[in-house]
Amino acid sequence: MKLKIGLIGEDPNDTLSIQNLLLQKHSGLIQFKQLIRNKKGYQLNNSRTDAALKVEFEDFKPQYVLFIRDADALPSEKAKIKRVQEWFNKLNPIVNNQGILLMNIYELEALILADIETFNNLYGTSIQFKKNCMYQKEPKEFLIQKTSNNKKSYSESHCPGIFKTLKIDTVERNCIYFKEFHSNFKKILKIK
Repeated sequence: MKLKIGLIGEDPNDTLSIQNLLLQKHSGLIQFKQLIRNKKGYQLNNSRTDAALKVEFEDFKPQYVLFIRDADALPSEKAKIKRVQEWFNKLNPIVNNQGILLMNIYELEALILADIETFNNLYGTSIQFKKNCMYQKEPKEFLIQKTSNNKKSYSESHCPGIFKTLKIDTVERNCIYFKEFHSNFKKILKIK
């Protein structure tokens, strides 16, 4: 029997992207469902989100809920990171404290930078990215700029497809926060 995991994120592209990445390793073990799909970005911060989450959580009855949120900050910007943690701490009791947080430092696109070769293959680019992806400010804008003169330009809406092809082991190796998240995720779910 598959574990039921609800997904909450700033945009359906984000939740579907992370779902696609995690299913590479856990497809036979997990059934994902996006929750509160009609709220985007900072709409997730209002009290209507709390009520909607309670209803959808009780309806789907997942064992866990994965909260996906961008910090929109570098690791040194502690106040912004703290705000995301506080948001999670406020919503976690609604899901019986069965929440798991994936906080993207800076944005979801940092995970693409962690496996830049796959991105290069998809877009026909030759982007050289050797630094720590957690220290790339505005990685989405970075990818847009690097593909602006390309036959195929990067768009956020491409993320679900890109994340299907990213190599999860490479992402883990090159992105500390994702490695820590994935290790914690497997521990909580008691999977290898």
